[in-house]
Formats: sequence, structure tokens, C-alpha cells
Amino acid sequence: MKRIAVITTKITAHHQGVDFEALKKKEMPFIQKWKEEEVLENFYINADTNGAVLIFKNLEMEQVIKNMEGLPFFPYLVKVEYIEINKIF
Repeated sequence: MKRIAVITTKITAHHQGVDFEALKKKEMPFIQKWKEEEVLENFYINADTNGAVLIFKNLEMEQVIKNMEGLPFFPYLVKVEYIEINKIF
């Protein structure tokens, strides 16, 4: 089953004065909506909180990219990697 993994990296030290806690509160409704729509299978935050891994299903790459670009955190990401993967189990 095809999935798309999105691996993000942000470096909060590069953005002095940005309220990342407020951004997180704005971003979580997007994450919850995708979960409810059953297009987001998994969501992980790096232990150091400077990035995340999202696993999408039932979407094409173009839609995943569009979803990611709409997130409040997107302008602060220094790296976004999109990987098509196949779920084995």
C-alpha cells in the first residue's frame, strides 16, 4: 500500500522572536483534520522538537505537498523531504 512520508526539519534558533508555541496551536487543527479524514496515518515529532515525520495515505504527491505548504510551520522549515514508500505490514 502506497504511502508518502514527509520528513521535516526546522531550527528554532534561526528564528528569534517567533512564537512556536502559538504556531503549534494553529497547526494542530490541520493535523487533527487530516487524521479524521483518514489521510494522515502517523504523526511523529522529533525528540528535540525541531522536526517531524508525517505518513500520508490515500493521497497523491501533489496533494501532500499542497497540504504541507499550507501549514503554519511551513515557512520556518529548513528542509522538507517527500518520500514515496510502500507499507508492507
